[in-house]
Amino acid sequence: MRKKTVCIFLILMWVFSVKAEIKVFFSPSNDCENEIIDLINNSQKTIDIAVYAINNRNIVKALEKAHRRGIKLRILTDKSQASLKSSKARQIFANGINIKVHTKYKSAHDKFAIFDDAFILTGSYNWTNAASKQNTENCIFLLSEPEIVKKYQNRFNELWSVNSEKKSKAWFNGK
Repeated sequence: MRKKTVCIFLILMWVFSVKAEIKVFFSPSNDCENEIIDLINNSQKTIDIAVYAINNRNIVKALEKAHRRGIKLRILTDKSQASLKSSKARQIFANGINIKVHTKYKSAHDKFAIFDDAFILTGSYNWTNAASKQNTENCIFLLSEPEIVKKYQNRFNELWSVNSEKKSKAWFNGK
């Protein structure tokens, strides 16, 4: 009986010791940007990104390095934002990174990313210079939340599949 009690106690200790790590940051500041870059730099396999706007040079530079390291990247962004002169979407496409513009919905206002099927980033933070320097935005990073990761991954996969690669490539190629 004592062995059984100790065993149950140890199992319960292990279950309750595996807690989610949650980090919350607010801008204007470089905290969200720096945490995103750290996650990109430390990713080992995959990064899936659904982001409304992307023009932050430091983040784009980190994504390009991750691509050269062989990290599987999939980026989905808003077509109207990608059309802006300040957007880095065309640069990302030109560098051979797998990026699509939304072709299914009028606006793609998502702002989330999944790193190595383990970390989630979500919040109002756009991946822009203004988000770090001028705007009031927020970002939340979650680790060790498999159910939440699964929900975000399912949503990303759904959005990725309904947005046409052919239409995205035609858009990037100006056709």
